[in-house]
Amino acid sequence: MDVLAIIYNALIADNFIGKEATGRIKYYEYPESGEVDKPYIIIDPLDVPKPSDFADDTWLTYDCLYQIEVWTKNRATSMALGEKVHNVLWKLGFRQTGGLSQYDSGIFRDARRFSGKLYREDFDTIAVSLNKEE
Repeated sequence: MDVLAIIYNALIADNFIGKEATGRIKYYEYPESGEVDKPYIIIDPLDVPKPSDFADDTWLTYDCLYQIEVWTKNRATSMALGEKVHNVLWKLGFRQTGGLSQYDSGIFRDARRFSGKLYREDFDTIAVSLNKEE
């Protein structure tokens, strides 16, 4: 399951986020402060998705932990994008667990941490492979 792609696609599907940050939503890549002439959004996994919620010796969900950062030169834009990111992640089933608001060298940074559970997508193939083992 490509959780980064799920989050990325949900972010760019939002009209406001897409308008403000198209082409500048990245995984792992932090911009140089001199490059922040338009908003950047950085998706940073803080841990690998972990198997969770077990039934019949099979794990059902992935526990996920991500940090999403918004970098802009405008405090109001950072706050607005941060709230939109929160709303998009909420719809995916992620809950905000922390964050920080920071200003340094002319850049406003809104960094929020989100945790959530995503259900496996391969239940049909699991059932088939488990039946073959019997």
